[in-house]
Amino acid sequence: MKSNHFALIMAGGQGTRFWPWSTAGKPKQFLPVIGRQPLVTQTYGRLRKFIPAENIFVIADKKYLPAVRECLPGFARRNFIAEPAPRNTAPALIQANIFLSRIDPDANLLVVPADHYIADEKTFARQLKSALHHADNRCVITAGIKPGEPHTGYGYIHFAETKNKMSPAPDFFQIKQFREKPDRETAIKYLKSGYFYWNSGMFIYKLSFFREFIKKYAPYYGIQYKKLENSFNKPQLFAAIYKAIKPESIDYALMEKLQEAVMFKAEFSWNDVGSWSSVYEMNEKDPQNNVRRGRTIAIDTRDSLLFSGKKKPLAVIGLERIAVIDTENGILVAPIDKLQQVKRVIDILKKGKN
Repeated sequence: MKSNHFALIMAGGQGTRFWPWSTAGKPKQFLPVIGRQPLVTQTYGRLRKFIPAENIFVIADKKYLPAVRECLPGFARRNFIAEPAPRNTAPALIQANIFLSRIDPDANLLVVPADHYIADEKTFARQLKSALHHADNRCVITAGIKPGEPHTGYGYIHFAETKNKMSPAPDFFQIKQFREKPDRETAIKYLKSGYFYWNSGMFIYKLSFFREFIKKYAPYYGIQYKKLENSFNKPQLFAAIYKAIKPESIDYALMEKLQEAVMFKAEFSWNDVGSWSSVYEMNEKDPQNNVRRGRTIAIDTRDSLLFSGKKKPLAVIGLERIAVIDTENGILVAPIDKLQQVKRVIDILKKGKN
């Protein structure tokens, strides 16, 4: 029996927080940031444990097709959805919904970012299979991650104290509200409450229901959906309409307004691999607690990240909790706890000040 469970890997991110290794030409999802395989390869492998290869799709700018096929040997061109332009996740998911609905309008879809790291793949497969089945209940499902600290870099999900009354399924909770990235004091309150989980950025829904929800809760995007749907077989017109759409995330466009949003509590470990500090946290360390990639020499150095993307050696002496990253595109030196500020470097470079 042919499966009507689909998966969509969102692989269009620019990976700016991983400068100077990640570039617009080859962003972090196509790099072995954690472990030895590119992140998109790991993501695809996770999905293959419970979804057939012919039902796994990738959406990204068309310029990334060669990188996708390099990371996923044998990946079918027909399973690649080429965005006409980067317009954030709401337009991208509308395009994907139109594309996939032409294959099976009643399919249930799992949407995952290409660049997250999940260690417990068996638990991931079990919970996501359950969520795909639950998507028949006219809802949009997301995975909530139990916070391990009062993190200020993640959005939060405030969920109901009781199980979802709309369905007899015991593992899904009604979402009360999506909350923006909080300040530390607010994040501490969230943590103490126990009813605020991190937003994982994964979504599960039936394609036909998604179309209804867009029309009902996001009228502007409902109009754009219809325009794109009507022009699907006219590539130039489709691209022109798509490029003119207001860019917005699916969280803002739909999820924050959606009354049919539910959450399950993820039982698998999760990391969004959001910055170079994730590379330090998640990779194997030497006896001095350093993470070393490439040809590196560390003398009297502890708790540091040393990364060389060149053939010549990178040597450091007397460092503690410092990142030294040397690639063809640039050199980055910063304390481990300041690596989130790499985006400021990108902003300066874009303005042409250096």
